[in-house]
Amino acid sequence: MLSPRDNLISLISDLYKDLHGFRPRGLYNWEGMDIDDLGEEADYLEHLLREHIVATEQERIEEDRRWREEIALGVIPPTPQVQLEPWEVWEARAESAGYGA
Repeated sequence: MLSPRDNLISLISDLYKDLHGFRPRGLYNWEGMDIDDLGEEADYLEHLLREHIVATEQERIEEDRRWREEIALGVIPPTPQVQLEPWEVWEARAESAGYGA
């Protein structure tokens, strides 16, 4: 069983890897950090990771919207997975003509 300190170090390593794609080997001075420092770093990395997850989801939504709009405009061919609503086609045409948002 790991100590609370070792659990925090493991958590920081996991959060860092989730955020950056690699473990923070050699980046932290674990011996120089007390339990409060480790807790603050874990909280900070968790905050950054949550922001990253939200931003990634927003990018995915926007990319999907652009992709559907390009299909509606005929810029790219439709795929069997995409079933556009009639309003999506009309909205895309109106926006490309300079109307609307």
